[in-house]
Amino acid sequence: MEDAMVTGRMSAEKKAAGAKVLAKAGLNASQAVNLLYDKLEEEQSADFLLHRKPEPREWESAGKLLDALASPIPIHTRFDNMTRGEIKLERAKAKGWI
Repeated sequence: MEDAMVTGRMSAEKKAAGAKVLAKAGLNASQAVNLLYDKLEEEQSADFLLHRKPEPREWESAGKLLDALASPIPIHTRFDNMTRGEIKLERAKAKGWI
C-alpha cells in the first residue's frame, strides 16, 4: 500500500505539549495519527473525539440528581427478629416436618 501524507495546523506550543505526552507513551506524531485513523475506521464514526469532560456545575447537577433518587425501601420479613434456630424451626414447621 502506498503511503500518504496528512498535514495539520496547530500552535507550536500545542505541538510541543502533545509531543511530550506521546513520548511518554513511546509514540511519535505519525504513530498517533495512524492510531487515530485506525480508530476512525474501526468505529466508523468520529464521535469518540467529541466527548468532553463535564463542567463542575454539571457534576454538581448530577450529584444532586443522585442524591434526590429514592433509597431502596428496606424489606422486612417475619424472620428479622428471630435467631437462626428459630428460623430453622419455623421453616421445618412450614414444610410439615414438625
